[in-house]
Amino acid sequence: MDVQDSLPLAPRDLLILAVLAEGPSHGYGLIKAVEERSQSGVLLDPANLYRVLRRMRDLGWIAVEDEDGSRRRVHRITDRGRAIVSAELARLERLLDQARPALADGRTA
Repeated sequence: MDVQDSLPLAPRDLLILAVLAEGPSHGYGLIKAVEERSQSGVLLDPANLYRVLRRMRDLGWIAVEDEDGSRRRVHRITDRGRAIVSAELARLERLLDQARPALADGRTA
């Protein structure tokens, strides 16, 4: 599957991958980091988060490892996941570049 076939990403998916691009995390850490980044715009309950993480793992976007001596699982982004988030950010930047001229002349509706 081509990277472009995975786009656009849901805001939740983009934020999860962006958090993991900064370093591995366990589930609770992901919930808190996503909520913080989205300024409470994206709220994740544990059941929903783990469904999303399972899908991302199945797609090869993340990998999961058991933390030594703990029941916690640590999630990390894969090279494929990093390519997906990079492609989505580039897509969003192009979209913003296309939309900005509409506001450049200062007209309002």
